[in-house]
Amino acid sequence: MTSEQLRMLAALMEIELEFLEECVRCGAVCLEEQPESGPELTPAQLARLRRLQRLCRSLDIDVFAGCIIVDLLDRMDELQSELQRRRGRDESSFGSAGAPPD
Repeated sequence: MTSEQLRMLAALMEIELEFLEECVRCGAVCLEEQPESGPELTPAQLARLRRLQRLCRSLDIDVFAGCIIVDLLDRMDELQSELQRRRGRDESSFGSAGAPPD
């Protein structure tokens, strides 16, 4: 990926070029090359970059530390969703009275 492509992508995403370059260098984001349009980000990658940028600015940390935090937050979200799913399944197995079946 050329520096011009990164510059254009940073401008389109409204993210600082230096931040995007560091994210690519650290492996925080993997830009997919498209034959005609150049590098692209998925909506999930863009959301991750924006979350990472907010954390790095707010906590005054580098991209690598921010990636660790974002990974942990993502994992916590996954576990919370799984817990809610399991709780919903368990409640439905007890019937409408909320007590275990006889």
